Amino acid sequence: MPRTLQGQFQSQAAVTLGTATIRVADSGTVLQLDGFTTGAGDDLRLMLSPGILAPDSTGQPGLSSSTLIELGPLSGSPQQRIDIDARMWSAMPSPVRSVVVYNYADKTTYATANLS
Repeated sequence: MPRTLQGQFQSQAAVTLGTATIRVADSGTVLQLDGFTTGAGDDLRLMLSPGILAPDSTGQPGLSSSTLIELGPLSGSPQQRIDIDARMWSAMPSPVRSVVVYNYADKTTYATANLS
């Protein structure tokens, strides 16, 4: 059965704006970024996570899981579409609950969009 997951990016290490939408169908899955902007970085990548952005034990926002599944590098476009084949989507170890913008060079999370 087709389903849609969506969330607004919440800034962490860099001001980030936009919406992440995942559309799941039998034929495959598509991640769409709309109105997307983020800070500059040497190696920005898009990740999926079973965690969500929530306050940690100190009250600071943090991702509730350290698991990150890399989708690939980000382009500079405010509209981006990433196709995820059905085999990769079905092999995810846990349900995807967020989309993460990650600076791989600095090992820093720029922003997270919790999905619902």
